[in-house]
Amino acid sequence: MRKVSLSICLTLSVVLLATTSAVAQQVTLERDSPLYAEPRLDASPVTQLKLGATGEVVGKQGVWLNLKTAGGSGWLFSFNVRYQSQQAGSGDSGTGSTAGRLFSPRRTVAVTSSIGIRGIEEEDLKQATFNAAQMKLLDGYVATRQAAERGARASGLAPEQVDFMGTK
Repeated sequence: MRKVSLSICLTLSVVLLATTSAVAQQVTLERDSPLYAEPRLDASPVTQLKLGATGEVVGKQGVWLNLKTAGGSGWLFSFNVRYQSQQAGSGDSGTGSTAGRLFSPRRTVAVTSSIGIRGIEEEDLKQATFNAAQMKLLDGYVATRQAAERGARASGLAPEQVDFMGTK
């Protein structure tokens, strides 16, 4: 009886270890980036990470990744990284060890380029709330048509007449 319970405990430990290693994802920085103490751009920086630095994703909040690196732990904007499964020539599906591949859910990887929504999932959108301060900040960037045209001319741009796509 003792051997059976020891065997069960050992098996459960291996499964737990395998699933724990499958949760953490390795990433490589695509550009120099600050690592923040909190998932906000106005948070204090923990360290400055250089292009090519690697880290382990230990958490996620919206478009922010909680990253553990040799230089420290903190939050990084998810657009600044490439996941292990996205690296050129990588035959691994991003799950890490063989045990991780055995116990993690199977998934296919399709590379797509999406600007503005990487890291945002359906649940994040369902929990989103209106932020009046952010809307006020956004309204501060509004330019009139005349101001935009003046800026375009000052930059050397000229107007061009473009036909509506439905006409020939």
